[in-house]
Amino acid sequence: MGGAAAQDRPPTKIWDVTLGTPAAALPLDDFVDPACGTNGGPPARTLKGFDEFAQCALDQTTGLHEVWFRYDDEREYIARARRSELLIRQYSANALAGQPITTSLLINDAGLIEGYRVVTDQRAESRTRVAAYGLADIFKGMVHGPEMTCSDLPPAAGERPMEELFIKQVCERRYDGLLARVEARHYYKPGQYAVDPNDNRLTENLFESSARLEVYRPPTAAH
Repeated sequence: MGGAAAQDRPPTKIWDVTLGTPAAALPLDDFVDPACGTNGGPPARTLKGFDEFAQCALDQTTGLHEVWFRYDDEREYIARARRSELLIRQYSANALAGQPITTSLLINDAGLIEGYRVVTDQRAESRTRVAAYGLADIFKGMVHGPEMTCSDLPPAAGERPMEELFIKQVCERRYDGLLARVEARHYYKPGQYAVDPNDNRLTENLFESSARLEVYRPPTAAH
């Protein structure tokens, strides 16, 4: 019965980790395959454990070590084997609201968890990724407060609306010594088109659509 109870236990999520927790104390049953992070992108150098965080360079944005990981997806595989759409949605480990995500923890030089980062996965197929920017609304709900301020940034040279919609927004909130940042992007970058202007061929995945959440304690405020 104990094993069944453990199996039924809801898996730990990144926002469940208490800041100040030692990296070596992370739940390895839920957080697997640690590697150095790439600012919310795919994993880089593989690590044997979270205690090897110092092998990862300091993140330029946060001043902390970014360690990528993925949630254990055994339950999802079982659901897919059973061909249960309901259970697949329930146990989709490395996705949020139908969007594939990358997750990483932000660790200070003392080996303490000081924040986390969640970013929509740029490797997702185009018909899914085109709506990735919408995940920013969920992120805002997670950290929303009266101190959150949002700025809509103007297009840079060559950036254009996508389907008549241009979103380039950054929202920030400071509270309890933390900085929470939510970003949303939805537009064409320079040289990106739905139809290649050179040969009138439909392009694949040539657009920017993303959402990002960062919550962390800057090193200057860490204790």
